[in-house]
Amino acid sequence: MALTTCYECEAKISDQAAACPNCGAPQHAIEDNVSTKSTAHELVRVVAGFVVVSFILTYGLNWLSQGEPPNPVEMVTDLLRQMDFEVGDLDCESIHDEVMALSKEHAIQNSGVTMQALVNISTESQSPKEVTCIGRATWSNSTNSRVEYSKTYRDGQAWLEFQELLF
Repeated sequence: MALTTCYECEAKISDQAAACPNCGAPQHAIEDNVSTKSTAHELVRVVAGFVVVSFILTYGLNWLSQGEPPNPVEMVTDLLRQMDFEVGDLDCESIHDEVMALSKEHAIQNSGVTMQALVNISTESQSPKEVTCIGRATWSNSTNSRVEYSKTYRDGQAWLEFQELLF
């Protein structure tokens, strides 16, 4: 039998005692609390593991059924929509008409030249709230140029931008 110190009154007591004979404080409560924390920690690990495995299985099964890997951004966007979060249709193709309309709105600032066609070359970045693309624009003066265009949702509003790039 060894002696230990009571955590409450700091009296010397047996390590076998269930409670301190001096103040009555239970001596094994700390160990029970550690056990409870371990159980909670293990539960969190199990739930997190289940979520990860579920995502991997869903991703893999979608890949197998569609013959090509699904776009993870689209999967997350669909999930956010199901949870009633505000996300838009943020892919390069879906914002082409809006970019061309913006070009027409600003034709006066651009000597009357407007964008007539826009072809996506690449997607620079994409998330549920923002997409940035590089494309080839055909202008009303019969010239072509590279443009960077983007759409962002922030503060409940959609922001659309485009700029001409040097070749």
